[in-house]
Amino acid sequence: MYLKTESDWNRAWELLSLDRGVPQPASVELEDGPKLREYISRIDAGHAELKRQFDLYDPDICIIIGGDQNEMFDRSNVPQLMFFLGEREKAEYPGGPMPAKGQPYSPRMSNLPPMDIDIDVEFSKWLLDKLVKQEGFDIAFSYEAKPLARGHGLSHAFGNPASYLFEGNNTPTVIIYENTFDAPSLSAKRCYDLGAAIARLTRHDPRKIAIVGSGGLNHDPGGKRSGWIDEPMDRWFLEQLAQGNGRATQALYTFDSDTMVAGTGETRAWITTAGAMEEMGSRATILDYMPVAKGVTGLGLAYWLTDQQEHAVAAE
Repeated sequence: MYLKTESDWNRAWELLSLDRGVPQPASVELEDGPKLREYISRIDAGHAELKRQFDLYDPDICIIIGGDQNEMFDRSNVPQLMFFLGEREKAEYPGGPMPAKGQPYSPRMSNLPPMDIDIDVEFSKWLLDKLVKQEGFDIAFSYEAKPLARGHGLSHAFGNPASYLFEGNNTPTVIIYENTFDAPSLSAKRCYDLGAAIARLTRHDPRKIAIVGSGGLNHDPGGKRSGWIDEPMDRWFLEQLAQGNGRATQALYTFDSDTMVAGTGETRAWITTAGAMEEMGSRATILDYMPVAKGVTGLGLAYWLTDQQEHAVAAE
């Protein structure tokens, strides 16, 4: 979602799919130069609208829900849920040029300096305490970030949306990791219930609180389904959120299938966000959806607002 040129899109597709020998769907032939430019334009427009909604709401606190892909956690410790409680941490700006053919891929794709994300430690500790003691969630926590794969800081699930939502400001943030990638992981019900609990606990807070769910829809980057998007599943998923029926998604992840593994697990962040907003009586506005073979992902953008605009939220 953050690459800005046709050549970079094509190179990312080669690295994740063609170079790994994954057969590709016939639809990829339609994703030529003009189509890729259309996708880039639509993504830019979607990000601009999410930024506009974020700025109109002007939140005092932003809760970001996201996952990790061997960036912060190795196999010595994979928490199902974790709060980061450090006062400040860096995050990479996304985007930047892809390596040329024959050059190795580096996870640090951006040439831009990392951004600082300020953590609202007091509120994070309060929310963690209430979720554990009052709502019955077993949640890990850490005061230190020791990245494994990137040059600096937090996982891309947090730095990516912050790179444009926080432009011109640095909203105090709550960082909540969900295990969205490594099996066995959280049930969709547990994710939805977490969001609903967050809303119950913060409903009467006088500050304006935003919540962001960060992750892809259906995708298996670099895996045996890389480039293949389960479009019917994505459209069903988005329809449930638009109807305020996020509880219907609780059937997801109760079974194992090739469609549900790998990056598709990132929809857990969307489900948590939906749980929070539906507890507030809101349903999603779907801005756009693109099942992009060369993007190797079902790309979606959405936001929620309550009628009173007491809480605002975005997902991508």
